[in-house]
Amino acid sequence: MNETSPVDARYRLDPDWTWLATPAGVVLDGGALTFVRGMAPAEVFRTFDLDPDSARVMTAAQALADPVLSTAGFFEGPQWIRVAESGEWAVVVEYIQQKTHVDGIAGDLARNTDVVFIAANEDDPAVVSYLSHGDLVFTFTCGGGYDSRGGTHPHLFDDEMIDSGLIDFASDATIADSSIALMAILGRHLGFTVTPETVTGPLPTAYRRYRYAPLRPGGELR
Repeated sequence: MNETSPVDARYRLDPDWTWLATPAGVVLDGGALTFVRGMAPAEVFRTFDLDPDSARVMTAAQALADPVLSTAGFFEGPQWIRVAESGEWAVVVEYIQQKTHVDGIAGDLARNTDVVFIAANEDDPAVVSYLSHGDLVFTFTCGGGYDSRGGTHPHLFDDEMIDSGLIDFASDATIADSSIALMAILGRHLGFTVTPETVTGPLPTAYRRYRYAPLRPGGELR
């Protein structure tokens, strides 16, 4: 993180989130983190169309070295996730892939609860979105030189974003600093966090080889 960053140090150096800019953070290497309020890990796996009974407890290092999981690409299978618990939140950890985002699974997770996800692709800006009970409440592209606020309440976090320097679009804030600051803001508002030790430690891990295609309530495929 740049000590001359235009993002205020109170936000970009938040002790609960600076680890996002380390290898444990997974997001800035093309992965994703998704926080789901009040959902049991088994239900999270089912929402991703994964069999919770197939999950194996593995550390991040074991999963990344696994002969099956290590063959995954951004689009290619196997599709796999790890699921942690932090307070009242389940935390979905995706390496390389971002199916929460690109397959729209966040919307399925958020039908009856709150969901926050952050996803990025290497040097591309990170997308942070907050969904609640079927609505996209807020979304923002961290590190973009433009106003990307959207959702049903795009100005919900304006006071803190202005205070932190996140919506000074003439600035050269890095993706990392912006991501840490915005997750600090949402984490404080919604009451979620997770430690890097939890993310990298032993977690139930499951995969599938086919694309995500859950049934609609009426029974037909999407």
